[in-house]
This record gives sequence, C-alpha cells and structure tokens, in this order.
Amino acid sequence: MEEQQFPKGILPVLPVADIDKTADYYQHVLQFTEHFRQQSPEGTAVNAQVSFEGSTLMLNLNPTQANLEGGGVYFWIRLYASNIDEYYQKLTEAGVTIVEPIQDQFWGDRSFTIKDCNNYFLAFNQKLD
Repeated sequence: MEEQQFPKGILPVLPVADIDKTADYYQHVLQFTEHFRQQSPEGTAVNAQVSFEGSTLMLNLNPTQANLEGGGVYFWIRLYASNIDEYYQKLTEAGVTIVEPIQDQFWGDRSFTIKDCNNYFLAFNQKLD
C-alpha cells in the first residue's frame, strides 16, 4: 500500500456496504492501486482510496446508500488505460461484467464499460492514434 494521499480537484466518493470487499475487488480484479484503508476505533474499515492511471476514487462505508443500485450515484468514471485492449482482455478473463464491449468511438477514443461489484459503471478509454 502506498502512502496516504489526497488529490487536488474533484474526488468521487462511492458509497459501499463493505469497504474490504470493494477495495480488494478494485485492487485485485480491476488492478487499481490501493493507497489506504481507514478504520474506525472498533477496527471496521470505513474508507479506502484507490487509483488507476492518475484517476482516484474514495470508497466510503455507507450501507444505506449502497443498497441503492450503484449506491445512488449515476455517473461514469472515465479512465485512460495505457493498453486498453490488453486491460479489457484481463478483465474479461477475470469475469468482470462487461456492459459495453470494447469499440472505437466516433469522438476518437477506444473504450469499454464495466459494472463493478457494487453496480457502479466504469468506462475505460484510450485515445486512438
């Protein structure tokens, strides 16, 4: 785990019912980097921060909001992968739910969209040459 950091600018916070399960999924299945997990005095994980290629997400323990599909948050997070086709293949092999298969977009990106373990949509993009 890297040192705790707080990025400048907008930091999306996703409400989840289980920080440990979600942070492990993002780290081991989606290949994000985990920066930290914050625990309550009782030892329950209440926050975690993960990132992928410069985009950072905060995971927040909030079972009430997490019970809504997608935690009540309806937006896509656009991330830029260095080799999108290889990354897509790895996620497909890992059994990740693909919502929109990889394809070239008219605006000049190659992209695909997944649904994570909490039903959030994440769209991964790479600029076409």
